[in-house]
Amino acid sequence: MDIFELKEKKKAAGLTNQDIADLSGIPFSTINKIFSGATKNPRYSTLLAIEEVISTKSKIPFTYNEYSYQPMMVQDSASPYMCRARFYNIEDIEKLEEGVRAELIKNQLYLMSSPSRIHQFILSKLMFQIMNHIEKNNGKCHVYPAPFDVKLFDNDMAVVQPDITVICDTDKLTDRGCSGAPDWIIEIVSESNFKHDYVTKMVYYQMAGVREYWIVDPKEQKVYVHYFENTQKSNIYSFDEVITCNILSGLKINISIN
Repeated sequence: MDIFELKEKKKAAGLTNQDIADLSGIPFSTINKIFSGATKNPRYSTLLAIEEVISTKSKIPFTYNEYSYQPMMVQDSASPYMCRARFYNIEDIEKLEEGVRAELIKNQLYLMSSPSRIHQFILSKLMFQIMNHIEKNNGKCHVYPAPFDVKLFDNDMAVVQPDITVICDTDKLTDRGCSGAPDWIIEIVSESNFKHDYVTKMVYYQMAGVREYWIVDPKEQKVYVHYFENTQKSNIYSFDEVITCNILSGLKINISIN
């Protein structure tokens, strides 16, 4: 979607530049420059974030002062989950019972059900290799599987539960999880909602300052390695290839599931 289409969609959705800034986390001044034409070549990730806000607003029946409780079914990285269409915040996450998997993205609450067997099999293989490497090298990084809360920003814009989270700055660790951008995140996607991990979360992870992001796609049997600090080191691997980690020096991952 180019800037001209975004302008039309924005008008149809009834959104102001301030609305888009509040919902996307992008600075208001940046939004103004993009829609005024002052910024001729906006970053692709910024355009994706704006498109996601406008598209979501067009589909979900709510306004700032009128809450709709009509639920809709979508998918997360592992299995079906429920998004309830009204504004939520971090307090709603904290009130959930222990063990309930949930994510907060753009003030929407996503309640997730149990992941599939193949999802857990891949997660276990990855966790074993990462933890083994850290322990053998007396590393200082911590690795956590979901459910593990990650609050990406200082506000309530995004509280997520990545499938695997690696944090090397221990000052970001809290009793509830991680406050700030982890160094490395891995998501294992499902066919039914690949956009959630391929687009929405990737934009937020990059905006927050995540250094490396892996998208593991069991159907395609591919791993998409996004190294935001040096895009030349980003790559696409098949499950049969040895995958190089950029964050943990010397780590080589084998993800073959055959």
